[in-house]
Amino acid sequence: MRWLAGVAAIIAAVVDVLYYGFVNHQGGPLGWRVAFVATFIALLAITAALSTRASATPWRPALLALSAVGLLSMGFIGIFSIGLPLLVAGALACVALILSLIAARQPAGSLKAGAGALLALAIFLGGFEVTEHAIACPAKGVETGSGSGFLSGPYHYTCVNGKLTMYPGACNSGGATVDANGNVISVSSC
Repeated sequence: MRWLAGVAAIIAAVVDVLYYGFVNHQGGPLGWRVAFVATFIALLAITAALSTRASATPWRPALLALSAVGLLSMGFIGIFSIGLPLLVAGALACVALILSLIAARQPAGSLKAGAGALLALAIFLGGFEVTEHAIACPAKGVETGSGSGFLSGPYHYTCVNGKLTMYPGACNSGGATVDANGNVISVSSC
């Protein structure tokens, strides 16, 4: 079971390095979403690798469940880019988890696995929700936009001279009037 977790860790680490290198090579500023995805995949690779240690026996179910659920979730979301190797890594971690639970034969192992799985889902959902709403407003001028949170649903926002205002619901219109000096005179929203 430990070599399955080790292979899962290697696959996740390689995908993480390639993902970050590819996105970084495209140029431009890296967004919060890229930072979250790269950090989360690195965390999953580390937890899979830690589960291979002999001293990790008491925590192996939690580490493997965290890694398996996280990798499978990231693989599902990223199926059209980096997802397939993450699904493979997640499946390997899942098999290692099942073998670990069979070998443990204790209810505490299942509880630890459940806690690890819930932690993975909380980080996954929370990370995507927070990075969706991480909006940087320019110090001067107006910016409007909209999006849809993973949990919170559609929203739209207006930035006026560095001040962010968010509204519920989708919006496809909005704008502002700016004078000759670049000062915002009025803002229109949905």
